[in-house]
Amino acid sequence: GEEAPRQIASGLRPHFTLEQMQGQRLLVVANLKAKNLVKFKSHGMVLCAAAPTPDGGEMVEFVEPPEGAAIGEVVTFEGL
Repeated sequence: GEEAPRQIASGLRPHFTLEQMQGQRLLVVANLKAKNLVKFKSHGMVLCAAAPTPDGGEMVEFVEPPEGAAIGEVVTFEGL
């Protein structure tokens, strides 16, 4: 883990409620340069997948870490 939680501006508010996001296990791309977004610096990117829906919208889902991965653990993918 890290000394303190990261603040990340994700743009996911239209897709998830606060309750759905709290406690969610997810992957964060953390090796990005901090960027001023919204009203604070964003220190990463939440990894999600999106697919179009028949009504023209989109369904968004969190990309979840592998089962058994500890919070804060570095996750890598073979071949990348």
